[in-house]
Amino acid sequence: MKKNLYIITDFDHTITSIDSKSSWNILDNKKIMKVKDIKLCENLQKYYLPIENDEKISLNEKEKIIKKWYDNHLNIFIKNKIKEEAVNKISSDKNCMTLRKGAKEFLKYAHEEEIPVIIVSAGISNTIENFLKVNNCLYNNVYIISNIIKYKDGIIKGFRSEIINSLNKNKISFPAKIEEITKNKENVIVLGDNISDTLITPKNKNCIKIGFIRKKEENKKYFDLIYDEDSSLEEIIQLIETTN
Repeated sequence: MKKNLYIITDFDHTITSIDSKSSWNILDNKKIMKVKDIKLCENLQKYYLPIENDEKISLNEKEKIIKKWYDNHLNIFIKNKIKEEAVNKISSDKNCMTLRKGAKEFLKYAHEEEIPVIIVSAGISNTIENFLKVNNCLYNNVYIISNIIKYKDGIIKGFRSEIINSLNKNKISFPAKIEEITKNKENVIVLGDNISDTLITPKNKNCIKIGFIRKKEENKKYFDLIYDEDSSLEEIIQLIETTN
């Protein structure tokens, strides 16, 4: 299994713990943002998060709504003229986010076994990369597909391309390098903490979809395996070893 396996995973609350700050939220910091704008970001989350998790709303309708959340949050960053050096400083603190239990062991194991790990995240690539690097987890088999901050004169001006949000991951095209690495691998493990993370499941592959999510009845139809929200990523190592 290992030889023909690659892993696609969410980042926030999947590689990081369920109670960790997100790769966006770490920039909602009074050192670089006005307090009233931090409060505004908190209010945006309180309003939009229940919508993101509401299964009664169609995917297309929900995507349009959630896009506004991401656009508004990004515009607050732009309004506060956050500097590149500040982004790098905050995200290079090894404690700015919290890794899920077993994350270091999981990423080290995947590296040693030469299993590609593709992080597909609605978060911010810059902060994810810095955080993994400072925690010695950014191995050469780890690839990050996420929102990349665009700077002008050292200040945030937007993202390099259309915002990746939690509801449009199915529209993401993998870079040619990743397509080449994965094209002959038939087995895929997809990891996430939300049913929307299953949108990144590739077609025509042998997939196991694993959720670190509450074992509610409605979630069972989206995932093949469900672990508790705070379970260790070492569970994935054991799964690979026992099915090898």
